[in-house]
Amino acid sequence: MIEQDQAQDQASDKAHVPGETLHRLVHAYKRSLMNAMVDADMPMPISHKRVMKWIIRIPGITAQQMAEKSGQDKGRITRLLKELENDGLIERRPHPIDRRSQTLHLTAAGETRMEAFRTVEQDVRTRMTRGLTPQQIRDFVEIANLMADNLDPCG
Repeated sequence: MIEQDQAQDQASDKAHVPGETLHRLVHAYKRSLMNAMVDADMPMPISHKRVMKWIIRIPGITAQQMAEKSGQDKGRITRLLKELENDGLIERRPHPIDRRSQTLHLTAAGETRMEAFRTVEQDVRTRMTRGLTPQQIRDFVEIANLMADNLDPCG
């Protein structure tokens, strides 16, 4: 009976490996990115960088659109935007069609900050993928996206 329980525990452990591995990877990546940002004298929460990336990716995005696309709570997005605006990194402009909305844009300071961040991020990505072939990286991205889609309630 004990051997059967141990075999079940081992099988259960193997079934959870992708989740644990992903958890470890995400935390290692975030920790490396934060350390690299501090080393580059640009400490800033990753959440701020992610918001700024949405603004770059979709020029003229609104806070509501960002909340929907990112899956984040609109209140959280609004707080992050206010902090970035107070830091002079983003600006709001009147929406060209919907007078109730505002579009989001990086300021010159925001663009400069993101350019520096891209360099730091690329260095961390290079370290993270050291020893992997381009095919292994493509396979990882495909598998990770499939797993994320499997967990996405809207997918």
